Amino acid sequence: MKNQISTGTKRFPTKLLLRLAGTAVALCVLLSVTDTEKLAKALENAETEYLLSALLITIASPFLTSFRLKVFLSATGTKVAYKRCLVASLCGLSLNLILPARGGDLVKLAYLRKNEKPSWSILAGAALLERGFDVLALGLIGLTASLLLGLQNAAIAAGLVLTATALVLLLLPRMGSLPFVGKKAGNFAAIIQKTNRRRLYLLGCLSTCCLCWTANSVIMGFLVKAFDNSISITHAFSATPPSIIAGIVPVSLWGVGTRDGALAYFLQVVTPAENAISAGFLYTALVYWLLGLIGLPALFFAKRKTKDITNESPESNALGTS
Repeated sequence: MKNQISTGTKRFPTKLLLRLAGTAVALCVLLSVTDTEKLAKALENAETEYLLSALLITIASPFLTSFRLKVFLSATGTKVAYKRCLVASLCGLSLNLILPARGGDLVKLAYLRKNEKPSWSILAGAALLERGFDVLALGLIGLTASLLLGLQNAAIAAGLVLTATALVLLLLPRMGSLPFVGKKAGNFAAIIQKTNRRRLYLLGCLSTCCLCWTANSVIMGFLVKAFDNSISITHAFSATPPSIIAGIVPVSLWGVGTRDGALAYFLQVVTPAENAISAGFLYTALVYWLLGLIGLPALFFAKRKTKDITNESPESNALGTS
């Protein structure tokens, strides 16, 4: 065991270097198609009232996401105190600073194993459903706003995401019968099957996800309006979901470059790229860096260190690769 641990600590950080390279490439591409002077001027002239509004909602958002976690755990029949969900969520926010694709949202579940000790199958099932419903909610928000504005490209993108996610969620209960991953996924596939019978809980899960991502869309909307007050919040609601999904793709750190570029693309008809990129950068600063710093005390004072769940359970290993 000691050899395994020492070997793991000396492992060359290939993934981190690849994400650093991806971040550098994405930033170079963005800077090559934007005017850096206009970008600096946009940041300098941002309207403080909108920035403050985005800041306040960002600070309050962990209380909402913690409630979402509690709802998903309840849907699996697991009762966890809200305070523990809040601490776990704060730990996850800090871990998101170093893990790709919001990996901290998965690793945070290890903290919940301390007292209640729900099985890894339950935690993995809840986390998998939470991630799937998050993307489903983003698709619903983006599609609704895009249809209201008559934005064809954004509506198509949101519709594709919504359809693909719905299909995946429908297939999750059948994962146990799939080749290769069936043995690893069988346990939490059974948990998902059990959860699917609780229709009211699932409705609550979807509602809380929509509420959480509506709050994030409002944050982005305020940030966009800070640089261009003429843009409606509805435009931000149409552009934010596909931008967030693009930022989740683990090709850069914290979605820098990918999220900003997607936001600039979907807002190109209503505002210059410099405004969208500035808003995207500040979104990273608030939702990742600031919340990560806010969560550090919870991570530091947690009695049990949050571990990578892939080292402890085959079920979680299957989840991490999903």
